[in-house]
Amino acid sequence: MPEHTVITSASAKKLKNAAALLKKSRLRREKQCFVAEGRHLFDEIAREDLIEIYVSRSYYEAHAEEIDAAGRPVCIVDDQLFSRISDTKTPQGVLCIARIHEADAKQIIGAKNAAGSDIGASAPLILLLDRISDPGNLGTMIRTAEAAGVTGIVLSPGSADVWQPKVVRAAMGALFRMPVLTLEGDGELDAMTSQFKEAGIRMYATDLKADAAYDQVDYTGPCAIVIGNESHGVSPELLDRCDRRIIIPMRGRIESLNAAIAASLVTFEAARQRRL
Repeated sequence: MPEHTVITSASAKKLKNAAALLKKSRLRREKQCFVAEGRHLFDEIAREDLIEIYVSRSYYEAHAEEIDAAGRPVCIVDDQLFSRISDTKTPQGVLCIARIHEADAKQIIGAKNAAGSDIGASAPLILLLDRISDPGNLGTMIRTAEAAGVTGIVLSPGSADVWQPKVVRAAMGALFRMPVLTLEGDGELDAMTSQFKEAGIRMYATDLKADAAYDQVDYTGPCAIVIGNESHGVSPELLDRCDRRIIIPMRGRIESLNAAIAASLVTFEAARQRRL
């Protein structure tokens, strides 16, 4: 039987610690852990990565056997207090604190896709996200990336925190399986792109001024698809480092697509070519 703690007061230290992890990116980095809320994410996280489980009293009464089977310390929170550690309007009554696993450059360059395809070892398909600021977009990109066979994701400096609750929820568990590397400064971004070039990884950047349609280039070799900030696109500095610029042709008066949709179109085109 795992250790149980019953929380009946808003001043309880454990409750305050969990609430702080929800809100503070710096604390998540310092502690190397994050909060995942909801039944689906609780089921998706590897049991060895769980640190602590928080459940409302009513949820625990209905699912005690399942919660205890995880073998981790359990905090049972009075129902009226559970909302203090929830980031959703209608809490499901279960969340957990889990370990952060951050990839390194070597893993990104040499990673296989989530299905273990051998193509990942010789032809990585990397998604490089430049200053993506919307958590929902970022989480959707991670989820889509796994579905398209992307082998790893790199976040440039200035991107949203990948471990914040909205990103974790939007990724729907893909974040726990996808190698993700967050770069901390422009120097790290320069070093990463240099390693891409040394490894023979071509960089394709979406750009509204490009003359090559996204489905007219070859993604079957090692490549990184670069998607830019929702408002400003890929930075000029990063564009200059890319091997080719690509555009998604559009009709009507729309100036640009949502960044997550653009990432979906290009990565699934790469997936289509790799299945030929």
